[in-house]
Amino acid sequence: MSTSETWPKIADVVARYADYCDHGEWEKAARLFTQDGIFDAEAIFGQVVQGRPALAEFMSTRPAAVAHHPTTFYVDAVKDDEYHVRMKMLVLFNGAFSSIDYRWTMTEVGDEMQIRRQEIAMVGRVTTKASK
Repeated sequence: MSTSETWPKIADVVARYADYCDHGEWEKAARLFTQDGIFDAEAIFGQVVQGRPALAEFMSTRPAAVAHHPTTFYVDAVKDDEYHVRMKMLVLFNGAFSSIDYRWTMTEVGDEMQIRRQEIAMVGRVTTKASK
């Protein structure tokens, strides 16, 4: 399948991922991954987790963010049934915001795109004045 045909499906996953994370809907966020999906957070949290139950648990225990804002994404490469997607996300916390690079390996399962592997890395973090 061409990237022009998969683009809307990938965009849907990007939007849902940010929305589910914003609202603490960890089970829904985990269902965006394949059954054996991997979340490689080694660079930020020192952990790699696999499988939907472990993904939901892991995501629910991370520092609470105020909002996730995907700023850009593009398909970097297509190989067989894999789509390599690069995404930039601004994540806002109380007192700070972070720029995070996401690398997704995605595959089509049925008529949906799912994340087979997610790797995140911090680009930068800016702290703000504490609110009074």
